[in-house]
Amino acid sequence: KEIKDLKKEIQLDGKTVVIHLWNKTCVTVLDIKILDQAKKDFKDVIFLSFEQTKDKKIAQFLSIDYWTTIVVYRDNKEISRTIGQTDKDELYSQIRSIQ
Repeated sequence: KEIKDLKKEIQLDGKTVVIHLWNKTCVTVLDIKILDQAKKDFKDVIFLSFEQTKDKKIAQFLSIDYWTTIVVYRDNKEISRTIGQTDKDELYSQIRSIQ
């Protein structure tokens, strides 16, 4: 995905966008399961996932230096950012707080 495409998705009015940036050496099955379930539970939220070493430009654009970072945007504004989050309830709370 190109940065210009990512910017368009982040800028969608009224949309919540959850971006998961991970690294193949740190991602866990738990991360994947939680995010896969969140996609089903929050059908009106856009979920994007990128591998940090492969998508270095996206990591730089989002100012992400740490693996397994989740950034939530709403109306073109960063609402929250967590690093190393693997707790389903915390992630869900993060999404619900802005809907």
